[in-house]
Amino acid sequence: MDIFKLKDNNTTVKTEFIAGLTTFFTMSYLFVLSPKLLETAGLNFSASISVTGIVTFLSCLIMSLIANKPYAVAPLLGETAFISYTICNNLGFSVKTALASVFICGFLLLFMTLTNLREYIVSQIPENIKLSYCIGLGLFFIFIALKDIGIVDFTNKSIPLQAGNICSFNVIMGVFCFLLIIILSYKKVRASVLIAILVTTFIGIIAKDVNLPSNIISAPVIPLSSFMQFDFSGIFTKDFISVFLVIFMLVNIDTAGALLTLSYTNNEPKIDKKTMISDSISVICASFLGTTTTGAYIDSLTGIKAGGKTGLTSIVVGFLFLSSLIFTPIIEIIPCYAYAPALLYVGILITTAFAKVDFDDITEFAPVILTVCVMVFTYNIGLGIISAFIIYPLIKIFSGNFSNINWVMRVLFVIAVVFFAIYPY
Repeated sequence: MDIFKLKDNNTTVKTEFIAGLTTFFTMSYLFVLSPKLLETAGLNFSASISVTGIVTFLSCLIMSLIANKPYAVAPLLGETAFISYTICNNLGFSVKTALASVFICGFLLLFMTLTNLREYIVSQIPENIKLSYCIGLGLFFIFIALKDIGIVDFTNKSIPLQAGNICSFNVIMGVFCFLLIIILSYKKVRASVLIAILVTTFIGIIAKDVNLPSNIISAPVIPLSSFMQFDFSGIFTKDFISVFLVIFMLVNIDTAGALLTLSYTNNEPKIDKKTMISDSISVICASFLGTTTTGAYIDSLTGIKAGGKTGLTSIVVGFLFLSSLIFTPIIEIIPCYAYAPALLYVGILITTAFAKVDFDDITEFAPVILTVCVMVFTYNIGLGIISAFIIYPLIKIFSGNFSNINWVMRVLFVIAVVFFAIYPY
């Protein structure tokens, strides 16, 4: 175990294993949510479960061997939701085109990391703008969850939004699952989300709303249908150029933001370069196998708090995700009212970023509120992200604070204007 320098980091194999187990249980909801989102984009659900497990294993392995950090790396739900709901469903682009763009983004991230450009650009984006992305994604998750549970309905074309059938079985079970997650989390029960999902699914089985699988365990689906599903021809079209820009910005900011949070928590003043190299390579691998952008999970904090200090923690997480693939039959029967509350819970956790927004300066918090509104009310994460690069500079200019806008934000302003000019509305 010298490769992980356990003695130098004052830790043991037992401590690292417990830390990895803790992180795994905390983020195990990913096994359900990520494939469900990818299914919305048109990918096979069973194959996506296998891809999620394999990609998480490989990404954690890369992080542990290159950077020796206790960070769990897996497909990011924000990017997955953006590609599924906005790019594929709203704009009508194929998932193959989206995956090809993620592949290119991975190489761009790697190049920018090696040249130190990636960290610099992210550092020049105002903190409140970065917070607005977290908040917007959180509210977007909440919106999707409420729709999937049935609390919100927007099938009536004459009314944008309306209440669903609150007394339906799905809604009642969805509310029960969410409350169970909250109670278990409040009691600091490990794997609270996973427990709530399984309990709710079990109740669905008793109520004969969910059919039992023929087998509890089975050999994982070999995801050949997802491997190298690229369509590069669709990337270089006029309509997709603006979309690619959004994907790249979202990937760049989201991956760096998570790493920065984990680095601070791990008592490191800035992101280690090897860590950024690791997550860049993971993004490339993810696109090859058939899923969206990977990144370090904030859930890794639970493992760090449990004593995880080295890459051995990350390897444990990866192996647990890979070995769990034999339970695919159970994952496949989980109903929407069991997994949607988990997405609702994750969305609420993300929106806690509101607490960090500077509400003492209206030129700072107004762009945040407007960016979040554009994200959610247009049902388009990408428009919200890019709109921030116009809203923020304009507010600063008209309030007489032009000097506060650095050259990076000025360039992004010009790019954003071009984006809205060519966007495929």
